[in-house]
Amino acid sequence: MAAAELIAEVLRAEAAPATDVVAAAAPAVVAGPMRWNNNTSGFVLRRMAQLLSDGTRPNKVFKDKDVNHVAKCLKDYSGDAMSPTQVYNHLRKWRQKLSRIYKLKDLSGALWDSDVNAIMLDGEHYLGHCKVEHLSC
Repeated sequence: MAAAELIAEVLRAEAAPATDVVAAAAPAVVAGPMRWNNNTSGFVLRRMAQLLSDGTRPNKVFKDKDVNHVAKCLKDYSGDAMSPTQVYNHLRKWRQKLSRIYKLKDLSGALWDSDVNAIMLDGEHYLGHCKVEHLSC
C-alpha cells in the first residue's frame, strides 16, 4: 500500500499546474537602485540632525549604531526596507553637496542672496570659476 500511495502522490504532483513549478523555480526579482524622494531624504536628514542635537559626536562619519537606528526608523516610517548601507551612502551624497557649497561660499566675490537662497558670484568670478572647473575635469 505504501508504494501505491507514493505513486498517487507523484501523479498528483505531475498534474499540478505548470505555473506553480515555474514560480517556484524562478529566481527572486532583484529591485533596481533605491530612489530617494524628498520625503524619505528629509526624514533621514532630520533624524541625523536630531541625533546631533542630542549629543552624538561624529568624527567625520556617523557611528554604525546611529546609522542602523535611522535605517530602522526609516523602515517604520516609509514601510520600505532600507539597509544601513543605503542610509550611509545617502548621507555621503549630502556631505559631498555640502562641501561643494562651502567651497563656493569661500570663493572671493561670493555673496549669499536670501531672496532666491543661492550663492551669487560676480560675472568675472563666475567665468573664472567655470573655466577652472572645466579645465580640471
